[in-house]
Amino acid sequence: MSGTRAFLVRRLAALLVVTALAVSTLLAAYYGVSRNSAAVTDRSTPAILQVAAATETLRGSYREAEGSLNGSTTDVEGLGENYRTRLSTAGQSLAQAVKSTTGGEPARRSLLTVAGLVSSYSDIIEQAYVNRDNANLRAAYLSYARTMLERSDGDILGRLRAVQARQLHVLEEQTSFGWLLSCAWLLVPVLFLTLAGLLGHTQYFLRHHFRRLVNPWLATATALLVAVVPLAVFTYQTQGRLESARTTLSADDIGSDSGGTAKEVADTMRDTHWRAGAVDWIPLGGTALAALIVAGLQPRIDEYRFQPR
Repeated sequence: MSGTRAFLVRRLAALLVVTALAVSTLLAAYYGVSRNSAAVTDRSTPAILQVAAATETLRGSYREAEGSLNGSTTDVEGLGENYRTRLSTAGQSLAQAVKSTTGGEPARRSLLTVAGLVSSYSDIIEQAYVNRDNANLRAAYLSYARTMLERSDGDILGRLRAVQARQLHVLEEQTSFGWLLSCAWLLVPVLFLTLAGLLGHTQYFLRHHFRRLVNPWLATATALLVAVVPLAVFTYQTQGRLESARTTLSADDIGSDSGGTAKEVADTMRDTHWRAGAVDWIPLGGTALAALIVAGLQPRIDEYRFQPR
């Protein structure tokens, strides 16, 4: 009899240890993927799109300025409303990008430098307009403005490309299924299958030693293990949507329609948020699982607490 009690005590300890390991690994593996859905939607997407929009509108501003200064209506229309709108939009995008960049402090400093360079770029374009009647000076100022924009070391668009590269690197980390997550998700089925095997063997042992067909507590605990399947499916779906969002945000032309791109990413990631909320149920499920195991085995252990002298 004492051997039976010792076996049950050891089995209870083993079940609780494996439960703790399995649930902890599942929590880490699930959270490792689901937490990135909010980061991609709320941080990386606007940060990347703001820099892309600034890049596109600055390119467009030069095209508009050059067209206006070389056109026949410059004296009447000036630099044109389109130029000023694009320059204003670029300034607004840069201001937002400084606040929300995901590239860290170096990226923020670079964006502040770009904002100052854009102001100088605007002044040079204005000088080209002031000297519009002197073809040589006008051309010289336009050439200088274009060099500042995209043809020199430390030019405006080059700095923006560097910032965007840092932000895309962060996005890559947020959306990649790295080796740590791969290892965690390889361990999850191993641990849960081990737990299922222990529970099955324990019920078989109890059936033969206590003459009871089913232990309802352990049977319920075994059934609860099936919950890992939908969580694995949710993870697969979330990872797929993260990779789709990364592909969208890595396209070269996102700055020309940043609003449409933002909507596309939001539509892609929409269903991931409620899946991410399932992470809160994992500790609760683990607690319930442990409680069911204790409820199933402790009464059997107590039957052997007092041994005859």
